[in-house]
Amino acid sequence: MTGPIRVVVSDDSPFVCRLLTSYLQSSPDFQVVGTALNGARAVELVKELRPDAATLDLEMPEMNGLEALEHIMHDCPTPVVLVSGVSRRAASITLQALDMGAVDFVLKYTPGVDTNPEALRQEIMAKVRAASQIKVIRSLRHRRPQDRETVPALRPLDRLGTTQAQDTVPSPAYPPTTPEVDDTRPERAQRRDVLSFLPGGVVVIGASTGGPVALRELLSSLPADFPAAVIIVQHMPATFTEVLAAQLDRQVPLKVKEAEAGDRLQPGLALVAPGGYHLLLRPDARAELTQGPEIGGHRPSIDVTMQSVAQLYGARTKGVVLTGMGNDGSLGLVSIRAKGGKTFAQDAASCVVNGMPQRAIEKGVVDHVAPPAKIAQLLRMT
Repeated sequence: MTGPIRVVVSDDSPFVCRLLTSYLQSSPDFQVVGTALNGARAVELVKELRPDAATLDLEMPEMNGLEALEHIMHDCPTPVVLVSGVSRRAASITLQALDMGAVDFVLKYTPGVDTNPEALRQEIMAKVRAASQIKVIRSLRHRRPQDRETVPALRPLDRLGTTQAQDTVPSPAYPPTTPEVDDTRPERAQRRDVLSFLPGGVVVIGASTGGPVALRELLSSLPADFPAAVIIVQHMPATFTEVLAAQLDRQVPLKVKEAEAGDRLQPGLALVAPGGYHLLLRPDARAELTQGPEIGGHRPSIDVTMQSVAQLYGARTKGVVLTGMGNDGSLGLVSIRAKGGKTFAQDAASCVVNGMPQRAIEKGVVDHVAPPAKIAQLLRMT
């Protein structure tokens, strides 16, 4: 690509439109070629101007963000970065939009609430830059009918700071199926007990941009009686990880839930690291959640979880790095490989963004490179 990245910005708030425009145009790498205050106009501008990327608010008049995205993906597929609120309903719609072909999302800046606008400026530039480099955009025609789900339209009360009782996504409760470990016993004895009831070991899967679709593709190919425990670290904020876990639980054979402090690893259960927390393992194979410093700008961090699991499970640890920006997960795979575990990375052709898998491959610590469904097949064989 030569010249600046051409972007169409859309948001029903003139203030947010101006803010996003100023953020992008603070760098000579970007040129905002059009702005829209409603979904219909956003579609018109994308069709007319053929930008390299577009930002899209999910709550707009005349045509909402999902409707606008559907038209864009069908008529003129363009990399789209969503601008989302933080309610559970907004998170559900954002995940649906990602499934429809949007590349990534940022949380909408709210004056008086957000204290670090510079972080948002850097985030929006990084995500629009990454989106603009994507050559192939999945359209709605490639989605499976059974994966489409109806999500209630956003209402004004769903904006930041308002939480309604009916928005609550229940966390499924799963009865323990593994023997209890006496956590008063010495750590070495606890570890022996843990290894005995998880002979299949632990699979840690890390993902970022494009992760929800890749996760579904991988987990759909694992059976309900998969003998290993699964931990998922997806770069997402709080609420979004809860909604992601609930959606995956409905879509894949495994049981999936957002991890809570004290949750025990179980075969056939996938725990999703909650946004805003690092997920580590205690010697008794229970989840420990910490709010330590962000690692590489991330909390949860893939590296932190992989290193913690490798320390406990050694060669029975398997690490998977899926699509995403940056290099999170590569050091985790180094730790897993050093302990004798198996490592996997998503292939470039199936990635939305190949940053994380490529960094891991460059370190020379990846045993297998494959698309998500093939990785699942390999996990069942190893």
